[in-house]
Amino acid sequence: MQHHPDLPIRLLREVGGIDLPDLLLHVGPGDLRDRISREMHADTVVFGGPRQDRWFSVIVEVETEMSEKKPHDTVVAAAVLWLETRAPVHVIFITPDPDAAKFAGPVQISIGCLTITMHPVIVGPDHIPVLTDPNQMAGDLLTSALSVMAHGHRPDVARAFVKLLGDLPADDATSLFNYTIDMAPPPTRRLLEETVTTYVTENSPWAQNLYRKGQADAVLSVLRLRNIAVPPDRQQQLSTCTDPTLLDLWLQRALDATHIDDLFDDTPKPQPQP
Repeated sequence: MQHHPDLPIRLLREVGGIDLPDLLLHVGPGDLRDRISREMHADTVVFGGPRQDRWFSVIVEVETEMSEKKPHDTVVAAAVLWLETRAPVHVIFITPDPDAAKFAGPVQISIGCLTITMHPVIVGPDHIPVLTDPNQMAGDLLTSALSVMAHGHRPDVARAFVKLLGDLPADDATSLFNYTIDMAPPPTRRLLEETVTTYVTENSPWAQNLYRKGQADAVLSVLRLRNIAVPPDRQQQLSTCTDPTLLDLWLQRALDATHIDDLFDDTPKPQPQP
């Protein structure tokens, strides 16, 4: 959502029936703070208009599973954002939760004589198309990601998505897969991972890309668990490595390492004293 601020605007228009003007969009910080210093965080906040003269704001929340608490928390965040900008604030929830529709009504909080009512737009599975054709998916990658998030538990959707990834440049396919799987609920993630294993050959560039990234993340996770500091240059070396054999070696060494240099062969070794 950070890189595609137009998507929530499109959904607000199509699903919520909200008439928003065509303005320059930019993504602002999701960290909001009220006057008594309680911190709140929104997944994404999109602003319309110039940075110094916002015409409207949109709080975007991507929720794997909806709950009563999240909309009520978002009322406060929306009020804080309105106090900051004095411009219209809209709230949209994007979720694969099959029970999303029951959260579609107004959300209200009352404190003393003050009552605040929020009318969020809920984009649930019923609002997201079921795409089962890789060619159709290729025409709108963002909608494809939402379709997989909401309907990826269906094997025909998962297969179409994985076939689509096979036709994309390796870096684009890896980014789209990671973006989608981050939004998807656990059953969909498992099915996608199984489908990748079944339908993607070992020679697939994007699958190899994904595998290498997983190896690098595993090395970094082990180092974090062992409280081993990883300098930025070493993190860059791990993240950009394209040799799976070397990544496997580093992972094995990370299990017993006491210092980051224990992983690598390029560290000068102390010379014995004469």
